[in-house]
Amino acid sequence: MASARQFGRLLLFFFMPALSPMPAKAADAPVIETIVDRDSGTILWSGENPDTPPLLKPGQAILIKGHDFGAGPLTAARPGLAPPAGGMTPPGGPRSVRVSSPETKGKELSKVLFGDVRALERNLSSYRARIDLGSAASSVLARLQGRTLDYFVEPYEAVPDTWAGDIYGWTDTEIDLTVPITAYEGPIQVVRIPPTGDYVIDIKTGAPLRYADPNTARVVLDGHPAFADVWPIARTGDTVLASNAVPVRIATGGTDRYTNEPGQALTRADSQRLAKATPTNRSAADQYAYGEKAYWAWDWNLATPHFVLGIDWNGIFGFDSGREEPLIETLIRQLEYHKSDIPAPKIEAKGYTFPELNPDGSIRQTVMHKALIDRSTGEGIRPFSSFGAIPLLPDAGASRVIAPDVAFRDQTFTGPTPYPIALAFQLPPPFPKPLAGGQTKPTGWAGYVFAQATAPIPGHPQIVDWIGFNCAACHADRVTFEYDAAGDKVSRFFPGIPNPDWRATFLTLSGRAVGLAEEEGLPLDFIRNDYPKGARRQVETQARNTGLLARLRSGFDAFLSRHGIALSKQKVDKTLLIDNLPPGSTEATLFDSADLPGDYANDYLFSPEAIPIITNHTPVRRALSRSELIDGFEGAYLHGEEPEGARGPMSSRSLQDLTLYTSTLHQDDEVLHRIGVYRWLVYKGHKDWLHDIGNEGAFVSLGLTRDDLLKPPSFPPHAPPADGLGAMRDSAVSGQAVRSPGPGEPFAQRFPVLLQHVTHGATLFKTTCMRCHAAGNAGLWTNEDMQPLSKAGGSDPVGRFFSPTIWQRRTQSIRTAILENLFWVQQRGLLSDGHIVSDAPDNMDGLDLLVRPDRCQAPTRPDGSVDLNRASALYRKLYTIHEGTDHSFRIPSAGMRFEFLTRLGGDKPGVLQQIVAPDPNRRVTAAEDRLVARHAYFTKMDDGYYYWDFQKMRRDYGILEFGLDPKNPRVGGLPAEPHPWCLPEESSQADVDDLVVFLLTL
Repeated sequence: MASARQFGRLLLFFFMPALSPMPAKAADAPVIETIVDRDSGTILWSGENPDTPPLLKPGQAILIKGHDFGAGPLTAARPGLAPPAGGMTPPGGPRSVRVSSPETKGKELSKVLFGDVRALERNLSSYRARIDLGSAASSVLARLQGRTLDYFVEPYEAVPDTWAGDIYGWTDTEIDLTVPITAYEGPIQVVRIPPTGDYVIDIKTGAPLRYADPNTARVVLDGHPAFADVWPIARTGDTVLASNAVPVRIATGGTDRYTNEPGQALTRADSQRLAKATPTNRSAADQYAYGEKAYWAWDWNLATPHFVLGIDWNGIFGFDSGREEPLIETLIRQLEYHKSDIPAPKIEAKGYTFPELNPDGSIRQTVMHKALIDRSTGEGIRPFSSFGAIPLLPDAGASRVIAPDVAFRDQTFTGPTPYPIALAFQLPPPFPKPLAGGQTKPTGWAGYVFAQATAPIPGHPQIVDWIGFNCAACHADRVTFEYDAAGDKVSRFFPGIPNPDWRATFLTLSGRAVGLAEEEGLPLDFIRNDYPKGARRQVETQARNTGLLARLRSGFDAFLSRHGIALSKQKVDKTLLIDNLPPGSTEATLFDSADLPGDYANDYLFSPEAIPIITNHTPVRRALSRSELIDGFEGAYLHGEEPEGARGPMSSRSLQDLTLYTSTLHQDDEVLHRIGVYRWLVYKGHKDWLHDIGNEGAFVSLGLTRDDLLKPPSFPPHAPPADGLGAMRDSAVSGQAVRSPGPGEPFAQRFPVLLQHVTHGATLFKTTCMRCHAAGNAGLWTNEDMQPLSKAGGSDPVGRFFSPTIWQRRTQSIRTAILENLFWVQQRGLLSDGHIVSDAPDNMDGLDLLVRPDRCQAPTRPDGSVDLNRASALYRKLYTIHEGTDHSFRIPSAGMRFEFLTRLGGDKPGVLQQIVAPDPNRRVTAAEDRLVARHAYFTKMDDGYYYWDFQKMRRDYGILEFGLDPKNPRVGGLPAEPHPWCLPEESSQADVDDLVVFLLTL
C-alpha cells in the first residue's frame, strides 16, 4: 500500500545530491530497472510502466535487475544452514563444525528492503538452550581449570530450527532473492553503505578486532564451542546510496505466503537451491497478532527463573497477601534471608485498591493489593513509583486509556503458536518439565503478566500462575495529550518508545534475590592492578591463612586464575547502587557475582545502558548495541545478541512474527512528533512559531482523523498523513522548502515560521551531523558505522561517560545511533548511557545540551588531559566532579541517609533527582558502601559521597577493562567528551534551537 512514508523515500531518492555530503556521484546510487519472476521469466515491473505495482508473494523467487547494486552484502550466507561468509578460524583455535566461506572483496553493508523489513542476508538458527545443574557444574569446573564455558549453553544440532535467508546471488546488475516471510507491503528499495576499508582496531593488539557470531557463541558440541570463526568489524563512512523505491503489493493471505520445508530440505541447501514453496497457512495478520501477543502479553520466561532466584513478584505487586505458602517454600525463604542478612520485609497493613480495566475503559474488577514494605523507603511498594511499572489506567485529567486489546485480556499460547521460547531452566526428574504453552493474564500494569508455568517447588500445584514481564514494560510509554481543539485529553500507550521511568529496583525489593547481598570476589584484573587499593594484600593474606602461600610464590598470575576471585571475597549489598541506576536504563553485569560463569558476571565497571527506541528498527543491520556486527533486530535472541532474562533463543516462527510486528511501530510517528514539538516550543517560549494555534490539541489534531489519534496500532499499519511534520522535514532536507509551500502542503502553509526554523535546522544538520547520521537509510538517520570507543581503536572515537558495557568493550565500539522520536528518547537521558540530563521537566533541554558548542569546549594538553581552566562551564558541569546542591553523579557512603534516583519523587515531577529515603532510619550499610568502593572510577570526596570520576576513567581506560599495563600507550585515549561532535563554536542559541526543532521531526 502506498503511504506518505514511502513517498518520502521517493522524494529522498530524487533529491539525494542535496541530502548528503557524500563524495560519490548521484549516478553511483543503485537503480532498479525491472523485477522479474525467476521461475517463469515474466517481467513483473519495469521502469517503463512504473506506476503499476505487481503482487508478490512471500517465498516467491524474484530477480531485481538494474545497475550499480554493488558487490553485495557483507557476512551474507547461502540460504540454508551455512554460516555468514567472511569469518576466519582463530590461529591455533578449534575449527567450527560449519566453517565460514571466504568473502570476495568489495562487499558492503547492503540490503534489500520490502517496506520496513529486510530480505534476510543470513540464516538464523535457533538451538534449544539449556540451563541445568549439569551445565552449571561443568561451567564452574571449566572456570577452575582456566577455561571458559557458559552455564547457559545450546547443544549443537545438525539440523536446527532455522529461519533461512533470502538472498541467493548479488551482482552489480542483478539480485537473486526470495520475498521475505516478514514482508507485507512495499516499496522495494536497495540500499548500499560502502565500507571505508578500515576496521575497528583491537586496543590490546593494534590489529583489526575479530568478533565471534553472537548467534552461535553458546552452541556447544562435546563440551566445546561448536562455532569458532570470528569476523572483523568494518567501518563505514558518510556514503549511503539508496535506489529508486519500486511500488509493490505483498500477498497477505495464509495460502499465499510460503516458506521452505524444515529438516532435510535445509541439509540439501548447500548443493541445491532451497525452495520456499510450502504455504504457511498463516496470514500476515496472524503473524502480526502473534508478535503483538509476544510483545504485550507473555512473560518471556522470566516468571520461573525469577521465582527460583527469590524475586517475590506477588509480594511486590501485593497479590495473594493472605496466601498460605507450602512449608518447603517457607524454609527456602528463611534460608535466603539468612544468607542475605537482610530482614524479611513486612506486608503493609492497609494496602490499596486497584481497578483493572477492559479495553473499552469499563472496570473489569477491583483488586485489593497489600504489598511488601520497601526497606529503602519504609513504605508499601507502589509499582509505578518504585520501578516504573505503568498502570493500564488513564493519567490524571484524561478521559480514558488506550492500549492494544491484548494488554487487557487473557491470552492463550498453544498448539501451533506456543510460547516463543522453550524455557532453558530445567530441573531433573521428579521435577516437572516446563510448559511449552499456556495462558497469560494481565496484572493491570503494562508489560507485567501472570503466565502459566510448572512449579519446581513441592507442595505447589503443578501448574501455577507467576508474574514476569515483557517488551512493553520497557519499550512502551503512556503519553497523556490533548487530542482536539477543545483540550480534551486521553492517555495512550505507544509501543516502541522507551519507558523513561523503568528501573531495575524490583531486584532489590524482596531482599533475598540470589546475588543481591552475599560474599563476592573481584575481577582478576582488579586484583592484578591492586584496585581498590589493598586488594592484592587481601588475597595474599587469605592465601597465607588458607595454606596456599606456596602456590602464590610459584606464579602470581597462575595462582590468581585459580584462586584470586575466591580469596578476594567480601560481603556486598547491591541495593544502593541498583537504586541509583538512572531511570530508563539497565545494567547487565551488576547483579551476578564476579565468580559466576557466563557473560553476566559482575565486572565492577558501572555501565548503565539506556533503553533504546525501536519504533523503526527492522531496517538496520547492526542493532541494539549488543552484537552490532552482523545482526539486525532479527538476531536469534531477544536483544540481538543476549537472551537477557528470556533464557533462550526464539523459535524461527515466533521470531518472524515479532519482527513483523515491530516493523509496524513507526505508524504513530507523526502524532508523537507533533506532541513533542508543541511541548518543546511552549517550554522554550517559541509558541509564536505556530502563529495563532490555540493549544496542544489544535496542533496535534490538525488534518488528522480521530482514528489517527485514538486508535492503538493496528494491522495493516495505518499510513502517515501526506502532510504534516514529516512532510515538512522531508521538504526541508531536500531543499524544496526554500520555495513557498504549494496547495498540497496545507500544514507548511499554516506554519510558515516553523517551516523556516525547521529548514534552517536541516541545513545545520547537513553540515554538522550528516557525516554519521546519514539520510537515505530507510528513515534511520544512521550510516551504521561502528565508532571506536577510544582513539586506539581507530578514527573518530565516540567515548562514553559511564564505563562501556561488556558488549561495547567486546566490540570496542558503539554503533552510530538511530535518530527517531527524540523528544521521547531524551526523557530517559541521551546517548547510550543516558547521561545527558538537564534539570528541565522531561529533560526538555537534553538535545540542547547535546548539540550546543560549549559542551565540546574542552582543550586538551599534550598528555591528553583536559585543561579545565580553559574548558567551558557546561563542560565542567557535565564532566567533572562537583559537590553541593547542583552536584554531579554520586552515591552516599556508609552511615549516611539512603538516597535513590527517580523522576517521580521530590518536588519536581518529571525531573531526574536524587532524593533522600522517607525513612530517616534507613542508612547506607557497610556492605552497600563496599560495593560502590570496589567499583572502578568512583572517587570519595570530603562530603562523604562517592562521585563518578569521568576524568579518571579517561586517564586509565584500558587497565581494568583489558588488563593493559598502565605504561602502555594504548591506555586512555577516550575523547575529552562523549560524542565529541557539537555545533561549531560560533553558533548562536538561535542555531541551537533550530537544530533541535529539526531533530524533533526525525
